[in-house]
Amino acid sequence: MKSRSKPQVIKSNGQLLPLTQYDAEQLEDYKDGQVFNVSSTGKRSNPHHNLYWSILRSVCRSTGKWPTERQLHNELKFACGYWSNHYSSISGTFLRLPDSISFDQMSQEEFNQYFEMAMAKLAEAVGYDPTHEQFS
Repeated sequence: MKSRSKPQVIKSNGQLLPLTQYDAEQLEDYKDGQVFNVSSTGKRSNPHHNLYWSILRSVCRSTGKWPTERQLHNELKFACGYWSNHYSSISGTFLRLPDSISFDQMSQEEFNQYFEMAMAKLAEAVGYDPTHEQFS
């Protein structure tokens, strides 16, 4: 699967349903009968988080500049300064690794700041505001 690994669902009237259209699209990528492990999420905004991934997916599809949302995501994290150095005792070198934006690693406030910075960097890279398309 090329996109983020975990589509989100919401329990409604005893059924698990895709939280957003993006989640529904992701679920369609799986084969029938696929089994999922389900866990509840933290206090971050699921719709805001999914908007981020939906924009990345749309940009990848419309520009062809990045093969997957995950690759664009990692590039954005580096461009926005969300990375850290880690020493590898095996190679004896420092590795620059992207930080996580996961619900347990980043608060909603921190994600808001990251989102705004990432969208500005993305707009600069593609020459248009990708968030505008999401609301048109």
